[in-house]
Amino acid sequence: MGADIMTTDMPTAGRTEILPKSLILSDRYQARKKPGQKPLAELAASIAAQGLLQNLVVVKGKKRGQYEAVAGGRRWAAIQLLMQDGRWPADRPVPVLIVPGTQGLDASLAENIIREDMHPVDEFRAFATLLEQGATVDDVAARYGKDPAFVRGRMRLAHVAPELIQAYQNDEMSLAVLMAFAITDDHDRQREQWARMDAWDRKNANPSSIRHRLTDEAWTADHALAKYVGLDAYEAAGGRMTRDLFAADGDLQRIYLHDPDILQGIAADKMQAELARLGEGWAWIEAVLSAGEAGWTGYSNKYGQVHAEPRALTKAEAAQVKALTKKIDAIAGQMEALEDANGADEETWDRLAQELEPLRTQRTAITNAAKVWPDEAKKIAGVGVYIDRSGALDVTYGLIRPEDRRAVQAAVQAAEGEGCDTPALRTSLPAPTTRPAYSERLMRQLTANKVAAVAADLAGKPAIALAVLVAQLAQDQLGKGYTRGFGLGVSLHTEPIDTHAPDYADSKAAKTMGGLRRHWLDVLPTDENGHITDVLAWALAQDQQTLVDLLAFIVAGTVQGIESHALDHATPLDVLATTAGTDLVEWWEPTGPSFLQHVSKGMIAQAVTDGAGADAALPLSAMKKPAAVEAATLALAGKRWIPEPMRVRSPDPALVA
Repeated sequence: MGADIMTTDMPTAGRTEILPKSLILSDRYQARKKPGQKPLAELAASIAAQGLLQNLVVVKGKKRGQYEAVAGGRRWAAIQLLMQDGRWPADRPVPVLIVPGTQGLDASLAENIIREDMHPVDEFRAFATLLEQGATVDDVAARYGKDPAFVRGRMRLAHVAPELIQAYQNDEMSLAVLMAFAITDDHDRQREQWARMDAWDRKNANPSSIRHRLTDEAWTADHALAKYVGLDAYEAAGGRMTRDLFAADGDLQRIYLHDPDILQGIAADKMQAELARLGEGWAWIEAVLSAGEAGWTGYSNKYGQVHAEPRALTKAEAAQVKALTKKIDAIAGQMEALEDANGADEETWDRLAQELEPLRTQRTAITNAAKVWPDEAKKIAGVGVYIDRSGALDVTYGLIRPEDRRAVQAAVQAAEGEGCDTPALRTSLPAPTTRPAYSERLMRQLTANKVAAVAADLAGKPAIALAVLVAQLAQDQLGKGYTRGFGLGVSLHTEPIDTHAPDYADSKAAKTMGGLRRHWLDVLPTDENGHITDVLAWALAQDQQTLVDLLAFIVAGTVQGIESHALDHATPLDVLATTAGTDLVEWWEPTGPSFLQHVSKGMIAQAVTDGAGADAALPLSAMKKPAAVEAATLALAGKRWIPEPMRVRSPDPALVA
């Protein structure tokens, strides 16, 4: 039997239609080995709504009557998904283009490499046109195979001034920056903010900073007071807020509150209603809105404290503490697992941390409640209350104010004088603060003059200056752990070459630098653990040439210039290479791992043509990729050819004058 082709003849090439049962996905000619990231259900929905707008590309299969899809594999998988739920009948043919087997891989490559996704602004305009014609968001999502949330996200670009959209199309800003401007509908404010930004900020600005400026430095809904009060109460009191149109549901950091005074007022009133209960029986109670305003928190040495006598937990309290501890331990375990994992999910870790804090607060509240303070303590001590980061009240009992210190000391002495084995009050009082011998202002003035004197003296002692510089940089570059340095404001910045270049370890440059590093580690003084020690004394004892040689190695390790995009101008790295007279072909050559495996066959052929001649490149077209890589490696060996990104561009003469 022949294939189920819906034509009167049996073409070996050309457009036709084939029944689904005669189609399989090709393994022989499949360029995409990793599945695409677009959800298959969305693609199926698009095909169900519009039909198959782009045919599959197939070749004749090994079995008679069978055809293999070499391009459009995900469309074929989506059709199978539709067949499973009855939205594509088994007798409904699939449009295909039949190509010879010799073109199968080329067709797959064209499908996966040459194709270009629609620009986000073009998507926005296409979606807008359909919506204006009466389509719903769900209709547009189905037609384009997108999630409705994606369509709504694109439509939010309508809130951005046209000039900014054009700037994005001109590659003057990133999509994330463009989306940040949609936080407000005020196009004039958007234009004003855009005008204040220089070219670098326009491309690299943090989107959150743009949102922050466009929302008048507003607080966000994840602020402690907002959690304590609640957004409903804030709005009911007349508080204004703006929601970031691009924020995910539940993202409190993208809800901006414009009336912090209203929020503070509601929070103060709510706290006031609870103070009578919290301070019952105590000499005083003090309440503030944040930990920063609470003088008894952190490392404060102003307040002392009376200590309570713990009592046994009730059965109900013990059960609560046990349940809370179980939850706390489980969440803490998840957070530790995230910390240990490579590429930890910071968003998940932050969410877990937010869940953990109120649980710990609840447990602390139960244990604090299971304490008994003597009546004598309550007469001279008080209660401090503030709103913690989770929006809960943090309550500290038994606080001793600075002005009550003497009264507490007298009470303790009186209790001890009565001959009691145990004093009636167990207290901890911070040592009284003493006035420093020098004010902060005078300390800064004196030490600034000390810096100036040492600097002026060192300027006249170049040999010592060189030794100190080399010692500090060597300690920084070759030492291990934290080092304090030797008083110079000089530090190093290095780029992780091996992170960006997996082939670096086998390169001539890596072997050269590795050899020099081992040499200097052998020369420098080290302790029994191999850590550099007494490097300054060593440097002061060396001749100038030794110090200069070590300095050259250290400075070489700070060379910068890794790029992610092709440039059409000379960079500072080109200036350095020109100045040093670096000949790149002496240090690098094209091999499979270093270059050839990562480019197309066409680019391999072009490289061989440029480096070894057209005759050497001619056989490559008939080879498979691995064989072409191997042949190209041999052809380019010793030919002193390097790809354009590695070539040293001639800088402006003024830069190297």
